[in-house]
Amino acid sequence: MSKTNSPSELNKATATSKKDSSTEQNSNIVELNENSSCQLNSNIVASNENQSPIFISYRQGGVRYEDILSKDADPLKLEFEENILISADKIWDQLATTSKFNYINFKSIYCDDNPVNLEIGIGNGEFLAHIGSSNPHENFLGLEVFKEVFLKAASKIRKQELKNCRVVQFDTALIVRLIEDNYLNSIYVNFPDPWPKKAHKKRRLLKTHFIDQLASKLKIGGTLYIATDHDDYAAEIAENIVDAKQLKSEYDSVYVRNITDYFHTKYYRKFVSTDGAYFFKYKRI
Repeated sequence: MSKTNSPSELNKATATSKKDSSTEQNSNIVELNENSSCQLNSNIVASNENQSPIFISYRQGGVRYEDILSKDADPLKLEFEENILISADKIWDQLATTSKFNYINFKSIYCDDNPVNLEIGIGNGEFLAHIGSSNPHENFLGLEVFKEVFLKAASKIRKQELKNCRVVQFDTALIVRLIEDNYLNSIYVNFPDPWPKKAHKKRRLLKTHFIDQLASKLKIGGTLYIATDHDDYAAEIAENIVDAKQLKSEYDSVYVRNITDYFHTKYYRKFVSTDGAYFFKYKRI
């Protein structure tokens, strides 16, 4: 049985000011973010050596990729090595030469029409490998921006021979933008970076704008799962997610503190307190 948060706890969680969660959405120009964890590969150049790639950084929440989609363009090429992984340089090469892409063709990736699920921030791949092996008739795409952990995840998928799992090392905002609306079966966001310093809160991924975008990618009845162990981030997510009109909580409250069916990853076992984490489970309506 799930342990729900108390009314007083919930009120505290939803009392965070939206001031810290606001993002700049009035610019379609991709600017270099010196604090970005996604750095430009030094060997990527455009046709003219003095010309910079069209996209040279990322912005949390997807606001920098608003104009990248075009149904008249070719899809982003995701040619997975060993049918497992594609690293950032393979994507940067394409971004250096074009600014428009069509939707990702998942049938060409998995060679079937099975439901597709997305995990954002896969870490070492432990959760992705578990859910992929538990659901062999569904497909799973994992996104991770950090190369070291991305390679660990790829190794785990390879060792377990999970033919229904693929992993991509790149900014979530770009990949999510190129997924068709009403397409995904479920989306998992497990313990995203909380950016705990006050000055860094604007970098948090789960702003209202991005939650709305995630909801639009889900099929009707599809599920968005979020887990965090950070109190302040949970409060911000709670405030932002209630504004997502396409989503409805599967719980009697905005979140619960403990659930019995969550796979306890190494991170969970090491860092989550006995009070539990904050679990959000929302259906697309």
